[in-house]
Amino acid sequence: MKKTFTIIALLAFTALSYAADFTDRLKVTIQGVADVPTLNTITVNEQSNGKYELILKNFEMTGMSVGTIHIVDVDAVSEGNKTMLSTTQNILISEGDIVPSGGIWLGPQLGEVPVSLNAEMTADHLYAMISISFTDLNIEVTFGDTYQIANSDFELFHKAHAGDVNSDEPNNWHSFMSCTGTLAGVVSTVPHTFISNEVRPGSFGKTSVLIKSGMALGVVVANGTLTTGRLMAGGFSATSTDNNAFLDITSTDKDENGDPFYSLLSGKPDSVSLWVRFKQETEQPDHPYATMSAVITDGSYYQEPCDKDYTDIIVGRAVANTIASKGFAWQRICVPFDYASYTEKESKAVLVTISTNADPGEGTGNDELYVDDLTLIYNSKLEALSIKGAAVEGFSKNKFDYEVNVSGDITADDIDAKADGKGAKVTKEIVAEGNVVKAVIKVTSNDLRTTNTYTVTLKGIANVISDVKAKKKVTPAAVYNLNGQRVTSTAKGIIYIRKGTDGKTTKVIMK
Repeated sequence: MKKTFTIIALLAFTALSYAADFTDRLKVTIQGVADVPTLNTITVNEQSNGKYELILKNFEMTGMSVGTIHIVDVDAVSEGNKTMLSTTQNILISEGDIVPSGGIWLGPQLGEVPVSLNAEMTADHLYAMISISFTDLNIEVTFGDTYQIANSDFELFHKAHAGDVNSDEPNNWHSFMSCTGTLAGVVSTVPHTFISNEVRPGSFGKTSVLIKSGMALGVVVANGTLTTGRLMAGGFSATSTDNNAFLDITSTDKDENGDPFYSLLSGKPDSVSLWVRFKQETEQPDHPYATMSAVITDGSYYQEPCDKDYTDIIVGRAVANTIASKGFAWQRICVPFDYASYTEKESKAVLVTISTNADPGEGTGNDELYVDDLTLIYNSKLEALSIKGAAVEGFSKNKFDYEVNVSGDITADDIDAKADGKGAKVTKEIVAEGNVVKAVIKVTSNDLRTTNTYTVTLKGIANVISDVKAKKKVTPAAVYNLNGQRVTSTAKGIIYIRKGTDGKTTKVIMK
């Protein structure tokens, strides 16, 4: 990423104008069907009014040349080392500045199109979601996604080789063909992963992955295993911890598709879901289950099965180790993450491991486990809501409008709103619409994909707040929302705290 900083003078102040180019994977999803990710660059510039612009040049999708997406006046809120960007507006898509591969740029012919943007920006990374609607198409553009596991719908595969043996491994996932360790040459003599045209009910995709067990050296059962990390084969005993799936983000090794042997993760998902279809060649009453584990770490080395106590580097863990056959029918498994038992450190990476048997070396030599559409789920609703210490009567997370009698003044600090998502963001505002005063609570999922809005009409309040004043024509040193977050733009009808150049603060409602 290239960063350029320019110092400019604005009025009597010295301000920092920010400009950056971010290059990362961009994925286009149309009507639920994902395109092959491509490498793209998005430019982010800070405007003179404190808002931002985003520019995605020469945007193409499914063979169509669309054009340059240029979004201006994007609202920004600072949260620690992150800048949260958001807007909903209509834009004109202009021509690109290269010869279009589709022969013509379609964007200029579309007129104004509705666009919504949610993004999270740090000094060296941009995660952005741009939703575009035109004609009857709903298009989602995801850039720099570190909240989901790449190719977890198992639509993209590559050939992985071990000597004369090869298998189809899903992109960003790995099995025995790319195994390491002293016994890698033994366990990689049998392919364990295959492309399958069997897909789960209601799927938008066309393929899933088939994981099969096998017989190492013709005598030892080798569980079929797939992981976002890398497999290690280093022990003669099936239960040896030298046989494991491991995560090491310091490794520079790449697979045959050019992908690393790890999956980075920025979020704290609330659960993980996947679709499976499982059967054993011969039923094993003592070892009847397939398994899936997902372990979020702080980025340190980690392996399963563990060779030591890793509690201090684990952020969260979800395990499904009782996946039964159930007549070889598709079934959806959903497992919550356990965060309470582990560290509160920041999420950096995730190791997902899926195997044909929950017990090493058990099962039979021709067991089959189909897997489709593995998804990390981020909750975005309220779990509890109270105002001035009193629970809102009749509250339900799926009910979004309420009326509450309140006496006296009220601020956002008087609202206690608890989200049901581990990393969900909650914003609270007191909004005046004529003589009607409302509390507006928004819950945004940790991955920024979904937002739910709860509105509480506040009855019995004569004034919005006793010291709210009309907007004055003064130049504040800074403006904050009622959560204490500094903002670069304001909206009509919302209460803000203005800090003047003399250090005094005033609550105002914008007109």
